[in-house]
Amino acid sequence: MAKVLATIRESKSDPNLSADLNVPLTDSRHGCGVGHGGMVMGTAELTVFMQMLAAAVAAVAVGMLLLALLPGHLFASRDGPLFDDSRNEAVFIFDGETMLDCSPEARAILATRQGRGSPWQRLTEWLALTFPTAEDRLRLLGQQGRLTLASAEDAPQALVMQAELRGGLLRITISDAGGSEFKPGHSGTGLAPVSVALLTDEVDGLRDVMLHAPWLCWRERAGGQVSWANAAYLLKLEDTLPEQTAIRWPLPRIFATETADTRRSPRHSIERRDGGRDWYDLTVVDLGTGRLCFALPADAAVRAETMLNDFMQNLTRAFSHVPVGLAIFDRQRRLTMFNPALTDLTGLPVEVLSSRPTLIGMLDAMRDRNLLPEPRDYRSWRRHLAGMEDASTTGMYEDEWNMPGGQTYHVVGRPQPDGSLVLMIDDISTEMTRVQRYRADLDLGQAVIDTVDDAIAVFAPSGQLAMSNAAYGRLWGHDHGEGLESAAVADLVGFWQSRGAPSPIWQRIADFVTRDDDSPAWEDVTRLSDGRLIFCEVKAISGGATLATFRLAADPGEMATFTALKRLA
Repeated sequence: MAKVLATIRESKSDPNLSADLNVPLTDSRHGCGVGHGGMVMGTAELTVFMQMLAAAVAAVAVGMLLLALLPGHLFASRDGPLFDDSRNEAVFIFDGETMLDCSPEARAILATRQGRGSPWQRLTEWLALTFPTAEDRLRLLGQQGRLTLASAEDAPQALVMQAELRGGLLRITISDAGGSEFKPGHSGTGLAPVSVALLTDEVDGLRDVMLHAPWLCWRERAGGQVSWANAAYLLKLEDTLPEQTAIRWPLPRIFATETADTRRSPRHSIERRDGGRDWYDLTVVDLGTGRLCFALPADAAVRAETMLNDFMQNLTRAFSHVPVGLAIFDRQRRLTMFNPALTDLTGLPVEVLSSRPTLIGMLDAMRDRNLLPEPRDYRSWRRHLAGMEDASTTGMYEDEWNMPGGQTYHVVGRPQPDGSLVLMIDDISTEMTRVQRYRADLDLGQAVIDTVDDAIAVFAPSGQLAMSNAAYGRLWGHDHGEGLESAAVADLVGFWQSRGAPSPIWQRIADFVTRDDDSPAWEDVTRLSDGRLIFCEVKAISGGATLATFRLAADPGEMATFTALKRLA
């Protein structure tokens, strides 16, 4: 291209060369020449070429200008490239929360946050620990444009954070506050100071964790030799070795069983020097070239399990002597525990109960053996029994089963908070027979006193009306079996006074019934509201009860006879 331009410039300054360029061309076929017409065509081509050249130069200039305005150029350092390792800085470039690029030092910072999350989330977590106010200041960066923060006083190394927002991109720079005090490779590791500080802080933190960890932790080679152990392991090793025994490397193994056995039984025990025994739960992590082992104290769990086993054994022994049949069902309503009384009451063989039947299955087995009362609708009755835990009002199921053999069972189903169910079956046939006999005796006694012509009222020691006969009801105008049967004597005094003439006899009866000592019997006479004479006799009977008898006078002369006899007495 330069040669062409030089030839053009020479053609303009040298007329001979121009003449040479203007040599006419002759077409031998047509016998005519081109002449100066050829010169006109050369000038047009040169003009087009110059215009194309000018357009190309302009395009290159515009491209260089656009490159100069790119965002990466805005963040380029005036003294060097963007990520200059000699500056010992951690540089992040974000577009919103999306990381566009970062320096090797920045990757070292992100590597310290092992949790899940985007680079922005991991960086903000690290900044919150090192620069406590960074999150609040970054929110205001859109207004300020630039900020500089110093690390916290308790940070492992004094660091400086610079943040700058330009062109919609965020540049965050983390550098050492010591400036020239730290040099690349100063630690002999070839790492920059920020990386060395991060790694040192992480190693110190892990060392502190292992030093103060309450559990035993150690590392074994493939052959089983202990190559590393924490302080808890060393202290426990000293507690298991004989006195005055020096601890040397490689360390002895505390647990005699192979760590591979933890797959079968993770719980192991070691015997202390004083004869005691400590229990641990072992966890083994296979590292390929060795194993990393952890032993967590399990003494409390072992004691709890021992106490639970002892309690279950005592409970089982106690259940075996309880005459009430007990059946415990789990959440799936499968039988998990029963006592011998259940087999006696239900008639089911031990083999059936030991197969852990469901509640419905046990009821069906009892029905097949004709050991259940036959309700009108067995299916709905069975569903009601199986869903007894859904009873929201009483919270339990309670019923009496009249068995085909004549027995009477009192059945109680009580749901438990954990979802289990306790079913209790009690044979109350003897009690039912006793109650029936007692009721028969009461009916017989009532029938006997109903044949007595005098009105009789029996009061319990508490002052309540316990019994009265038919003549009492006819005399006082109420049914002796209803209303006032269990009334107190104080209430009855008012009832008698409303139907009798005013007399102190009614209060004397109440005082006698509620007496505290053995008062002698007495009798007296008064009138009813209609004028009829009534004889009252009150006496104490067995058990502290009181018998009150009321009898109407047959004729008026009976009053004079009673008065005369009373004077003679």
